[in-house]
Amino acid sequence: MPRPGVPDPYRRKARQEGYVSRAVFKLQEIDEKYQLLNPGHRVLDLGCSPGSWMQYSASRVGSSGLVLGIDANPPEIELAPPLYFLAGDVESLDLATVRAVCPEFDAVLSDLAPKTTGVKEVDRQRSLDLALLAWQYARQLLKAGGHFLVKVFEGPDTPALVKELQAAFASCRIVKPAGSRAASREIYLLGLKKRAR
Repeated sequence: MPRPGVPDPYRRKARQEGYVSRAVFKLQEIDEKYQLLNPGHRVLDLGCSPGSWMQYSASRVGSSGLVLGIDANPPEIELAPPLYFLAGDVESLDLATVRAVCPEFDAVLSDLAPKTTGVKEVDRQRSLDLALLAWQYARQLLKAGGHFLVKVFEGPDTPALVKELQAAFASCRIVKPAGSRAASREIYLLGLKKRAR
C-alpha cells in the first residue's frame, strides 16, 4: 500500500471491478496460487467488514456454496445467498450460533487486524492474539482437508504459531501478497489440508 497521497493502483482497480476494498487482491493472489476456494465450498470469513473477501469468496464458491462473514460492523455489500452475515465481536464468538448456520467449513479466513497504537511490540502482540483466536475457532469449525488463512504482524512469537499449523496441516506456508506494503510486518499464514484429528 503506498504512502498517503501516492496513487494506489490496487484501490483504483478495486473500484473498477466493484469491490469494496483493495484487500480483495491479497486473497485473490493467494487463492489463485493455492486453490483455497472452489465451487460448493463453505467459507467462514472472520472480521469480514467491509466485505471484499466475502465478495470474492462468493464468486468462487458459487450458488451451491456458502460464505458466512462475522464482524462487529456490517459489511458494505448486498447480502444475498450464498452470502450470510452474523453481527458480533469476533473475540466473543458463539460457536453454537455459527454452527446453526453451517456446522463445518472448507475454509476459514481471517483478515483481522488490531487497532494499532504505533508501538510495534504492542501491535504485534495484539495481532498475534487475534491470529491465535482465529486459529482456535478454525480448530473447531474447519473440516478435515480444509484450509486456514490468517493475517498476523510478524514478530518473535510468530514461529510458535507456524509450528502449531505445521503440526495440524499437511502443509503450512508463509505468504506476503503483492498488495501488502513491502515495509509492513503483515504476513499471512496458510494452513493447507487440515489433518484429521
